[in-house]
Amino acid sequence: MPSISFEKVNKKFGDVSVVEDFSLHVEDGELLVLVGGSGSGKSTILRMVAGLESVTSGTIRIDDRDITHLAPRDRDVAMVFQDYALYPHLTVRDNLSLGLRLRRMPTAEINRRVAWAADMLRIESLLERKPKQLSGGQRQRVAMGRAMVREPLVFLFDEPLSNLDASLRARMRIEIGGLQRRLNTTTVYVTHDQVEAMTLGDRIVVLANGRIQQIGHPIELYRNPINRFVAGFIGTPPMNFVEGNLHRENDRVFFVSEGLRVQLPAERLPGSVPSKAMTLGIRPEDVTLADGKPTSGGAGAARLSGRVLLVERLGGTSHIHFDVGPHRLMAAVSGEDPPAVGDTVGIEVPSERVHLFAADGNALARAE
Repeated sequence: MPSISFEKVNKKFGDVSVVEDFSLHVEDGELLVLVGGSGSGKSTILRMVAGLESVTSGTIRIDDRDITHLAPRDRDVAMVFQDYALYPHLTVRDNLSLGLRLRRMPTAEINRRVAWAADMLRIESLLERKPKQLSGGQRQRVAMGRAMVREPLVFLFDEPLSNLDASLRARMRIEIGGLQRRLNTTTVYVTHDQVEAMTLGDRIVVLANGRIQQIGHPIELYRNPINRFVAGFIGTPPMNFVEGNLHRENDRVFFVSEGLRVQLPAERLPGSVPSKAMTLGIRPEDVTLADGKPTSGGAGAARLSGRVLLVERLGGTSHIHFDVGPHRLMAAVSGEDPPAVGDTVGIEVPSERVHLFAADGNALARAE
């Protein structure tokens, strides 16, 4: 399978820049996920690969072949859209084969490819139905099959699961991931959903305002976010943030804010960190109730006191929202007997699990 290379790609709509200095190499057979919020430029990047948007400057290559200015039909890529884009008057079989028939491919080869895709996607029994007779998940499989029968060099997925309900999205994530690995086709997948990104991607590219924020394997982005944006975007539930200052006492360094004081391991801080405004980050799953069974912390944990504001019971896990002074924090705790709203609870914040961000948002210290 080919690789994809982006070399300083920029895209402007008039005077508005939507993609800036985008450089990236997608490995052969890799499933790369572009994730970001609305307006981050992720779909525009995908459409430039497909040839549906022109490139303002820069170069895109597939397998060392410059495709920057090629017509879409000459790029040998297949794209799966959010809205399925099936022809309502055609059967599933005809939707799958239409592109091949327009290319005047031999009938025997068309039948082979349609049968192969239908078998891979388990839609053999649906071939004579029309789209209105299909569920959302079945329509998505047909849309995927239409891309598969082309046997392209590259698959492009543009938020393909956004129209499905939560349980069906979870099932389709498993199917898409398994299918991509069986086919071993280089794939670029666009989503705004960080859960999809974390569960599907071999690597993830986090985007904001048309620029790359961080590239890495899912667990790398989760454990070591490079800045506050990535820290808040990756992880469910999202990271807690507290504004405060660093305070030095002899050889010890503390993060201090109203109602909150956490000692920081000095060896994890750059020697030149000044005593000025900072942001402390702590993931909800790293916050534990002091009167429960802490899963981390110990001697290095800061002990705080908070008043419970809301309890979200999710079965074996509960999300506890509480106030510590003026700060609103959340803890993700296990067990079926969480505290009640209004209770005052003891809280442990393990110092080795906190993140520290400078005023410009860049990470200064990351969790171990």
